[in-house]
Amino acid sequence: MCLVSIVIPVYNAAPFIRRCVESALAQTLQDIEVICVDDCSSDNSKEIVESIVDPRLKVIIFPQNQGVSAARNAGLEAAKGEFVYFLDSDDWLDPDYLEAMWQMAERHGDDVVINSNYIEEFPETGKKAFSSRFGFVEDEPDYYPTTVIQNKFPPVVWARLYRREFLEKNGIHFPPPFVRNGTEDIFFAGLAGSFRDEGLVFRGPFYHYLQRQESLLHQRDLCYHNIVSFRALYDERVSRGLSTDGLRLFYGGTVILDSEEKFDFSKAFFILITEEVHRHPELYAPVDLFLLEAVLSCDDYNDFKSRFNPNISVSFLRSRFRRQ
Repeated sequence: MCLVSIVIPVYNAAPFIRRCVESALAQTLQDIEVICVDDCSSDNSKEIVESIVDPRLKVIIFPQNQGVSAARNAGLEAAKGEFVYFLDSDDWLDPDYLEAMWQMAERHGDDVVINSNYIEEFPETGKKAFSSRFGFVEDEPDYYPTTVIQNKFPPVVWARLYRREFLEKNGIHFPPPFVRNGTEDIFFAGLAGSFRDEGLVFRGPFYHYLQRQESLLHQRDLCYHNIVSFRALYDERVSRGLSTDGLRLFYGGTVILDSEEKFDFSKAFFILITEEVHRHPELYAPVDLFLLEAVLSCDDYNDFKSRFNPNISVSFLRSRFRRQ
């Protein structure tokens, strides 16, 4: 038993993984374990991790690639800590990051705490982008309704510290492998939020979030996969008898519907949720509502292509910008 289990999924992260793991082991909160799950990397990530000598470091090796959700779920199953924290293999932490989160959880006796401070790191330019306040109050920690948090702050697991008992009691896990491209967090954070009416948000030390051109979050299909993840979360909530009313059920971003498969999937989901979305339009941006109405107004993909640019949200945003 330790205070915090840090779970790091590893796949072809050789240029970054040493910095990531060493930042975890160098935390001022020393009573931790670091669980690296190598998802059958084809580079020398596994060897780099295994070369780091620390009794708190544990390595799980997958014989075949299973995806980031399976890796995180395996790390969660192996975790022995009172709390669990998920760290991405190309990112790193300020030394006092976890101690601040753990202290906040202990002080308030809470199962989940959210640190809204992070820095986007751009190695090619040396640029740093600091997180904003996201509409939360100044620097004092406070509780906010789950609906407010989901509308203001990204649903990323690396900003959240979870009590392991809370996750186990409620059967919270990462989604099936068809949810991918970095959108797995939507499912996990959203499912965890299903069991909480409010969340504790504070501004602590910084998470360093690496921005690189080839990362998952720069792939052109990202926002479509957001919709896939929201659909998986919606189905999971319905299967458990949990209400979906009043929660944000999708966001469009720069959605590109450049195939019949993507269009049909999105339309089927939008048909399911349109009444709930219209009951709570305050949760959605104009581009989200435009996407919903545009897709639902079309009979099929051919009709859609004849009326809209497949880069539908990009086109909408550009047209709004030209009009202003």
